Amino acid sequence: MKHYVLTLGFVFLSMLSGMAQTENGIVVRKYRNQQTWLIEEGAKITIKKDGQKYKGKFKIIDKESILVNSDTIKINQIQELYAKLSTSNLSGGVFTLLGSWTGVGGISGTVMAVSEGGFAILVIPFTAGIGTFGTLLAIKGVQLLSRGRKFNTAKWEYLIIQEPSVVPAN
Repeated sequence: MKHYVLTLGFVFLSMLSGMAQTENGIVVRKYRNQQTWLIEEGAKITIKKDGQKYKGKFKIIDKESILVNSDTIKINQIQELYAKLSTSNLSGGVFTLLGSWTGVGGISGTVMAVSEGGFAILVIPFTAGIGTFGTLLAIKGVQLLSRGRKFNTAKWEYLIIQEPSVVPAN
């Protein structure tokens, strides 16, 4: 029994050692509250630079520049950065589903209030507001799913994290 506990302990510690290693990528840090996000190397991003958009998976060249497809971009030239993170995919899906259900409910409530007539017409502003809110929420969800979360230079600072490559000695 002691051997099983010891083996499980070593397996658990070896799993934690993999978490302590840093990944290569772009760290975006919010100026206001120092909130940080890591965009791992190889993730899909969209960059706006001088009015042009660059889309694709990125690769780190050095501490100051990245490669998007075949275009080299300096980190200090980026005006806006959209990144597809796991949180943006999750929240985009939730926003799309909730927004769709809320929008359809508000629209059907408005249609029913109009068809009933009488005092039911008094709830039209309420149901129309629910339909509008749901539609806007669904649009935001689709935006998060399609292009990811937005990080612009007015609110976010970009830093490249790159581990030195380890060359084995012969």
